[in-house]
Amino acid sequence: MPCFEKTRLFCIVPVFVMAACSGGEDDSSGGIDNTPLPPPPLPSVQTGVFKDLNVAGLAFVSGGESGITDNRGRFTCETGSDVAFSIGTANLGSTACTTLVTPNQLATDGPNFDLELANLARFLQMLDSDDEPDNGIVISEAVQQIAASWAPIDFLTSDLTTELSSVISDVASVDLRTPQLPSEQDALAHLNATLDCAYAGAYAGSIAGSSSGAAGMVIGWQAPSFGFLPRAFEWQGFDAVNEVGVFGGGGPIEIRGLPIIDHTDPGVAGPISAQFVTADSIAGTWEGGALNLRRIGPADDGSRFRLVGKAENFAFDAQVQAYMSLNLDGEAIAGEAFEVLEGTVFTVVGELVGDNVVLTATSGGQTLLGSGVMTRHPDGSPNEAQGTFDDGTSFSIVACRLN
Repeated sequence: MPCFEKTRLFCIVPVFVMAACSGGEDDSSGGIDNTPLPPPPLPSVQTGVFKDLNVAGLAFVSGGESGITDNRGRFTCETGSDVAFSIGTANLGSTACTTLVTPNQLATDGPNFDLELANLARFLQMLDSDDEPDNGIVISEAVQQIAASWAPIDFLTSDLTTELSSVISDVASVDLRTPQLPSEQDALAHLNATLDCAYAGAYAGSIAGSSSGAAGMVIGWQAPSFGFLPRAFEWQGFDAVNEVGVFGGGGPIEIRGLPIIDHTDPGVAGPISAQFVTADSIAGTWEGGALNLRRIGPADDGSRFRLVGKAENFAFDAQVQAYMSLNLDGEAIAGEAFEVLEGTVFTVVGELVGDNVVLTATSGGQTLLGSGVMTRHPDGSPNEAQGTFDDGTSFSIVACRLN
């Protein structure tokens, strides 16, 4: 199988499409040309989700849009305006209209960011009507009503227990329960798990500058078999002009407001500096120029779990993988995979029956069948699935709690 190798970079074989290397131009096999696409225009009104996991019962205001977050944490906001969140007189903060809001975007960026973030998370989790924030946070209508009588809350206090003493008493009286104010450590652990899954996924796009072509990224893939950690990234690109692979490497990401991706160690492709522009898009620079990526697969469709990982075929020393982003809703699996070399997006569907995973990946006239086995956490929730497609490509996908 011939391959081009015009620089010091790797000779690359596609993962899903086992054919000779090419520039990823449009063809009948499902490849797409690697010319960067402009982002789609934003609607005048967007629907977003407030998460720590999903938070229902928050009041929101954005321009002419207002209401209460529903049982999936959804709100609406005007593009170009801020959206502010509150519970009665308790103002949580505001941020630019976007499709995902977490306490991180409401805390003021500065020396007291960590304190304010922890207090916001502790407050929201204390308000959960069933004291089980691991299944989402629901603020009861009774609490929403009594919150109108609360004094303003100082989320910069170092003594949140004292600050919330009367609030906790009110919540206990109307919810008929004993509210638990979590510790800072427990509250942030819950929030961080939410963030890890909210931004996890596969992203597809382009590189430009000294090289031009396709690029892909996977974020938050905690695969024991590969040793990848949560809140980390791996990216790769393909130079369509010179028909060579650009191995991008990987590293940790930082989440304060929106996540920051900053890989300063020079690798084969050099350093990368990028940031989430929205919950589903990434823009920045790498050694060769600009980098633009967009999330593939379902972003947040109400499914309970997200499955993130990659597929790769070690035949011919393949270096480019297909990055996968799938959602698991009951037994049904659906999402997409992006193979960088051909710039090809595959539609992936399947099911989880017991511990058996069955997948079908299609693009154009090509269909690949995959099967694997899911391991589980002690509580029975899905952990990691490993398996193979019928062309010999292996895959590993890891589950995280999305809702």
